[in-house]
Formats: sequence, C-alpha cells, structure tokens
Amino acid sequence: MSDSEVRVPYVIDNQNHRMADVLGALLRKHAARSLDIATAYFTVPGFGLLRDGLLGLGNLRLILGAEPTSGEQIGLRPDAGIVKGLIRADLEALSFDERTLRLVEDLIAYLRRDSVRVRLHDKGFLHAKCWLFYSDRPGQQMLFDRFRPILAVVGSSNFTVPGLTSNRELNLVHKVLLDKADAEDAEAARAVSWLSDSRPSERITPENRQLLKSEVGARAIIDLEAWYERQWTDSRDFKQDLIELLDASKFGRKEYTPYQVYIKALYEYFKDELGEEQPQATRSAIELAEFQEDAVKKARKILARFDGVMIADSVGLGKTWIGKKLLEDFAYHMRQKAVVVCPASLRDMWEAELREATIPAVVLSQEELGREAFDAAAWGDADAVLIDESHNFRNQTAQRYSTLESLLGANGGRGRDGAHKKVILLTATPINNDLMDLYNQLSLITGGDRSYFAASGIGDLYKYFLAARRSLRLRDGVFALFNLLEEVVIRRTRAFIKSTYPEATISG
Repeated sequence: MSDSEVRVPYVIDNQNHRMADVLGALLRKHAARSLDIATAYFTVPGFGLLRDGLLGLGNLRLILGAEPTSGEQIGLRPDAGIVKGLIRADLEALSFDERTLRLVEDLIAYLRRDSVRVRLHDKGFLHAKCWLFYSDRPGQQMLFDRFRPILAVVGSSNFTVPGLTSNRELNLVHKVLLDKADAEDAEAARAVSWLSDSRPSERITPENRQLLKSEVGARAIIDLEAWYERQWTDSRDFKQDLIELLDASKFGRKEYTPYQVYIKALYEYFKDELGEEQPQATRSAIELAEFQEDAVKKARKILARFDGVMIADSVGLGKTWIGKKLLEDFAYHMRQKAVVVCPASLRDMWEAELREATIPAVVLSQEELGREAFDAAAWGDADAVLIDESHNFRNQTAQRYSTLESLLGANGGRGRDGAHKKVILLTATPINNDLMDLYNQLSLITGGDRSYFAASGIGDLYKYFLAARRSLRLRDGVFALFNLLEEVVIRRTRAFIKSTYPEATISG
C-alpha cells in the first residue's frame, strides 16, 4: 500500500501501531505542506526518527513546553533555564559518533530555514502533545503553503524516541474528509444503534454519509487549530536559543579557548564531588563535624560507584565516626545485614558504639578470623562489611586474610538484598612497608579482579602497583598511584583539615 493510500488508525499506542511509523507515513503523504507540533519534550534522536519527512515539509511550527519536575512546581511558570538545561543534558548524554554528529548538523541547518519556526511556551507548564497536518483542497493547485488542517494526532507521545516508539502511549487521530472505509463502518454503526432508538435514513447515499461523518472530525480539528493558535500567541521565540544550544554542544562548531577546555576537563573530573548529594534519611544518632560529614558524602559516592571505599584519614580525625555513619546508612536506614571486623582490643568499643547508635551489626575480631576452625558462612550474606585497622590485612597469605576473602566472596559477592557487598576499609596507615600492602587491602574490594578499575584508566591493578613500586626507587611511588587514590581512597592529614576547616575541633 502506498503512502497516499495508507490507512491511518484512530488509536496509536506504540503496541498495535507505532507513532513513529504513522507520523512517517503522514509526513511523506503531506510533503511540501505544513505541520504544527506541540510537545512537552523534544530530543535530537526524536528528530532523527522523522528527519527525512520533516526535511520535506513546506512549513513547520514547533512549540516546546515543559513538564513539572516536582510537585512544588505545579501551577508555577516554567524556567527557560530548566528547559535549556534538560536539552543540554540530553546532548551531553549522546554518544559522540559520526551518525549523531551528522544528525545534529542536519537539525541546525533545518532550524535555520525561514520556513521553520520554534517557540517556547513559558506562561505555564505545557503538557500537551499535538500534531496538526495541513493541506490544500484536493484537485486544486497548491497556491500557498498553509490552508486548513486536515488531520490531527493528539495524545501523550512526546517528540522523543521512547515517546514515538516504545513507551505505552495513547494518541487519538481526528480526520477531515473520511475515506469510504471510515464512512462505512459497520461496527461503529452497531454501537450507535445500541445507544439510540433512532436509525439513519437508508436513502442517504454513501457519498453523503461520508461527508456528514467528516463534519464530526472537522469540528474537532477546527477547535484544535484554535487551541494551537492560542498557545502559539502565548509563546516566545526560541529558535535561536535552540540553535545556540546545539552549536555549543560537543556536536556543534562553536570554538572554545584552551582555558575553557581546561575548566571543562576539571569539571568532568570532579563533578561527582561537586554535585548535590541525594537527601539522606533524617534520623541519625551520630553527630559529625563538617569535615567528617564531607568525608561521609564522598564515601557514599565512592561506594555507589565501586562498592568499596578506604577511609585513610590521619589519626584523630574520626575514622570510627565516619565508619559508623556509613553503617547507619546500611544497617539502620536500609535494614541490611552488617558486619564489623576489628582487632580484639577494639571489639568492646565497637559493640558499645553500635549499641549507643542503635545500629544492628555483628562485631567479629580479626583474631577470630585467624583461626582455622572459624566458619564465616553465617556472615557470608552480609550486605556491608566494615574492616577497622584494615592494614592488618596487608598479607594475602595470612589465615585471617583468606577467611575474610571467603566471607566477602560468599554468595557470589552479594549480600542478603542481592546487591554487591559494600566494603568499608578504615586505616591510618594503608602502607606499612611496601606499596603492595595497599594493593592487598584494595583486593578485598575488587575480589581479586585486576581489571576492576578499568573504567578509571587502570587496566590491570596488579601491574599498576608493580609500576608504582618500581617508580618508588626513582621518585615518589605513592604519587604514581594518584589516579587510584583519587578514585577510591579518602586520605586527609591534620594539617589539611586545619587549613580547610579552620573552625574545626580536632581531638588530640
């Protein structure tokens, strides 16, 4: 069936009929004519789905809206900066490849056409989605590019790939000039006869029936046309803003100074630390100093990314309190199973601290783990394991190390909740005699996977440490580990805390 003969369904839900397929056929059928679009959200990949058909239009009007991102925004005017931020974030998330680069270039060129107009509805949140297809009268030459709308699609699909292809949407089609099949709809006739005692005259010709039924669709489209004109009037020009957003992205041709590139690189490297932390549960029995709270925030982000973190602050900076706060997250707020492994001399202290903070966690001594008869199976499903004085696990050949390794690797390395175990290492002396002391402790996090930090540019962790140990003879081997330390270790000295937090009170 050709596009000129395509049957347009009345309901488009991305299941029986995909929005992208229907719109693609309509765009080909209405080539060189006009189209009005209103959408709450627009993305470059969404444009890519319909690019060829849109490029063939004679005229396009596009209204971009915005949807409230929180309940507090309902009833307020949207901020254009938020809309720009969403578009900018979408562009940053796209893969940088030849196909996407060409797509953005095509979109910029298309937007620069005089026949394409874009506005932003900023007088209230626009949640509506509408496509109005225009046409000249059949059988007449097209003298102008805009006559009357002949077909409309109204519903829930945004101008995005999910909205046009995969989301479970609901869009309804309204038509003027129904075809014969639409006019002679036996199922619809039965539905009307069931609801009404009256019957249509049998003397109505098929042509008259077709015209009479078309008036119903025409009424809906006339009202939709008036609605669109009101939204267009209430919107402001956004075309140049959109072009500038696209041109300033990594796909555009805007040039940046070396300084701007440097600042961008710094931001990308430290953005996890700069970003706002997700709100935590309000109840807490643990009060921390500002510098300790900052360590907790950073540790949470490291744990979320690597499932493990080493707190290696100098003596007297409150590593125990930082560790307690992290355990509170897992054992108290998330109701997960937690285990603390510490020297026997610290066992009573840990049990008292946990009891005071009402944190349900089991405390095991490192000496227990060193006994061959010790069975760690009962704690193999722990969700979070905190290891105090972790430098005591610097020797991989020791019995205690082997037992702890088995505990962490049990249950496929996952906890009772099914997620990867979280490993928290506390030590003021991560390196005693050899750089490999640190490697062995971090292996408790990696589970012996030497490619664990590949995403951070460390393809083989063992070779990375060997290279750093060799450099120790020439200069500073610890400096050679800078990339790794930045990723997974929190290490601050007393001098650093005093200079960065001048009002902080440090014990000792």
